[in-house]
Amino acid sequence: MKVRDLMSYPIATVTPEATVLEAVKRMTVEKKGCVLVAREGLLKECLGIVTTSQIFLKVFSQGRDPAAIAVREIMTEGPLVTIDLDATTSEAARLMQEHNIRRLPVMKDGALVGIITSKNLLACVV
Repeated sequence: MKVRDLMSYPIATVTPEATVLEAVKRMTVEKKGCVLVAREGLLKECLGIVTTSQIFLKVFSQGRDPAAIAVREIMTEGPLVTIDLDATTSEAARLMQEHNIRRLPVMKDGALVGIITSKNLLACVV
């Protein structure tokens, strides 16, 4: 099976200047567990990722105000581990295990087109 068959899209994105509160709202509306960080309109330039876990660990658990913190302060910065749209799901699983990650941005011709998660991969085995 190919990554294209299981990936999620559209992708939730925010700019590095967005606040963590804006990222949380975006994640809530789009029902996503993460947002990818990119410059406005430039999905070829994926700068990083912010997950719900990072938000809890770096913001809420420390009592910080999510409206006062820019996403760039808490994001995992690139270059991110990515996978090609035509790669196999086995390759995706191997990369996730090798890098101890649960989300892989999916690329086609250098542009971000989706994301595949460990949850997506589990869905095809159950």
